[in-house]
Amino acid sequence: MAIHTILVAMAQLSDHFNKCVFFSASVLSRTLARIAEEQFAAFDLSAPQGFFLIALRKAPGITASDLATVLCLDQSTVTKTIDRMVLKGLVQREPVGRSVRVFLTGKGEVKEVEAKSAWLKTRQAYGKAIGEPESKLLSAALAKARFKLVADGSSGTETA
Repeated sequence: MAIHTILVAMAQLSDHFNKCVFFSASVLSRTLARIAEEQFAAFDLSAPQGFFLIALRKAPGITASDLATVLCLDQSTVTKTIDRMVLKGLVQREPVGRSVRVFLTGKGEVKEVEAKSAWLKTRQAYGKAIGEPESKLLSAALAKARFKLVADGSSGTETA
């Protein structure tokens, strides 16, 4: 088979997949994750840990289950991430009845400032690549689609 024929077939296949929201969103998610992980790693954080720190600064004492809701994560993911962050000395748990409230430690407060910086650099990196207006429109469209899928009974959290 000629190289030209193979290239044409690959382009057609790629175009075919790119028409699928799931495929395109998955590829975009992996691309954005690489950008974010690079920025957050500079501060010895994962991107999810950074978002936990930012959320905990805004809502000190939020329950682990509410954190799962806010960050659209499974409870088990939240628990594992909090476990790792406790070991790093970034957060502390306080049991209240049957729930657990989570707070930043002093070290966590310092890291939260770094996390906000990493988040800003992440947004600047993809904003530069795709354009600020486009990134704002894309964020709004993705949030709207997520809300519609959740309202339709589809899962709004990650799956194992």
